[in-house]
Amino acid sequence: MTAPQNSDRPQRAAAATRRISAWLQKNVDADALDPPAEEASVQALANALGKPLPPELVAMWQVHDGLRIFEYEGLGPAASKKTRDGLESLRKKGTFDDHEVFEQSTPRVQPVKWHEAWIPIAKDSCGNLYCIDLAPGPAGLVGQVIKWEVAGGPFTTGSADLVTVLERYADALESGDFTYLVDSGIYDGPYLDLLGD
Repeated sequence: MTAPQNSDRPQRAAAATRRISAWLQKNVDADALDPPAEEASVQALANALGKPLPPELVAMWQVHDGLRIFEYEGLGPAASKKTRDGLESLRKKGTFDDHEVFEQSTPRVQPVKWHEAWIPIAKDSCGNLYCIDLAPGPAGLVGQVIKWEVAGGPFTTGSADLVTVLERYADALESGDFTYLVDSGIYDGPYLDLLGD
């Protein structure tokens, strides 16, 4: 199923990204945010993917070349392509063929370890990812954000798209419920499921 394509989605993504970046600059590190992504890097990723990138993803990258999601380091298009290329190489070699993946009670994500139509957007220190899913399972939506783990592959608790995730993330940070612990690099606050329905 395809996610709704409202004309204001890129603008909403950019606005939410600016809200998040303002919080990060104030509370984490004023110098931690990258400038806008280079168009050549955006196009190189689209070429590797073989299809246009979601406009809201491009809009996010036009604000910052990678946006962190809590403890996950943001990946701009060049870093996303590098991460994707590495996983694609393993997939094509058959490395993942015998890997077990998380069971799903609702088939929102294809039950494979890695899919060529997943776009990494953030990465933690263990190699786990947030990705945009352009080839969802039968109960998912094109453009949903999923998590991917080294140990079990993809999973999600809903079919929230990037705009929804960014707006939830901005709301959570601005609520005052989260603080950044400089010594540990951890965000202290209530558990938050950005991906749920």
